[in-house]
Amino acid sequence: MLSKLLLASSAVLAVLSSSANAQTNITDKACASSSDFSSCNRDVADKWSSCVRNCNGNGNCIVDCGCDSHTRYINCMAESCWNQVYSCKYQLFIQQYFAVCPSAHEPIPFWPAPDNAPNRCSCDIAKVVETTLASRKEQVNCMKNVTDNISTDISDLSNLSNGLDIAGRASDCACCGASASISASWDICPHTKPRLAGADMWDVFFPSSLPNLYTSVPDWAWSSSSCDSKIDSGKCKGLGFTADKFFKPGDYPKNGTSALSEVAGTVSAPPSGTVLTWSQASSTYTVTATGYDRKAVASQSESAATATGDNEAAAQTSDSAAGAVGVRNGGLGAVVGAVFAVVML
Repeated sequence: MLSKLLLASSAVLAVLSSSANAQTNITDKACASSSDFSSCNRDVADKWSSCVRNCNGNGNCIVDCGCDSHTRYINCMAESCWNQVYSCKYQLFIQQYFAVCPSAHEPIPFWPAPDNAPNRCSCDIAKVVETTLASRKEQVNCMKNVTDNISTDISDLSNLSNGLDIAGRASDCACCGASASISASWDICPHTKPRLAGADMWDVFFPSSLPNLYTSVPDWAWSSSSCDSKIDSGKCKGLGFTADKFFKPGDYPKNGTSALSEVAGTVSAPPSGTVLTWSQASSTYTVTATGYDRKAVASQSESAATATGDNEAAAQTSDSAAGAVGVRNGGLGAVVGAVFAVVML
């Protein structure tokens, strides 16, 4: 067990370190104060690695290190790269923060980006994540309502019909929750590639390898025909789900084909003002913005806006698609998998 724990801890350290580097996919040259941002990122990465090593394989400790480091990266952005906080890369980073840190909660600086914000992401990633988190909570409540209403001994064969009814309602909760979360990507960002829009977030927040009440619909097994007959907008809303769309597994809209990109525009002054104060868990942070009088801000957007079919549109910076994919694949899935591997030991 000890060797397994140490091996997993080493894997986590490596993955968390790569995630730290993934954050710097927002290149320092794009920031209002490149030198300050670069220095801040290096400091956070060093402290994160040291924190994980000092955990000596304790899973909860490793998760706490990740939570703390993500908040420090947010502070780096607020301090010296505030002109990129509405970009796809920052929005993806906050998505990652929610995925690896169970205590993460709103409000979070610059999340979600305001409507019509300059340099915002072509896909409203925040709304997709918020829908997934809400669906997760609503599914828990739905299942609780089912179990709270068990009034008979379902092990007694004479109560078999009641047991089947309970199982059916539990399955309704599972199917509606999965549909609400997964449908969000197609509904909110219909022209974006679903994977980039967050279609796989359901697996992140409900990993089938962890004990939960939803093992009847693990991973993508829910897409079998068993959920087709159970998913109905009226039924799901009646169970307490608030999502706008509930697509059936066999009836999803056509996949979008666009990469993530930024809408043209320049954030020319710190969105939060020169001083930002915000809190997470038991900590309160005060951050002073720098670089707002430098010319770097004016050159952050190098291409003009172009329209797409759904006006989700965006002027694509030279590395927007590649950077977004790098954070998505190299950061989120790998970090979550590694963290959960240690926590479950």
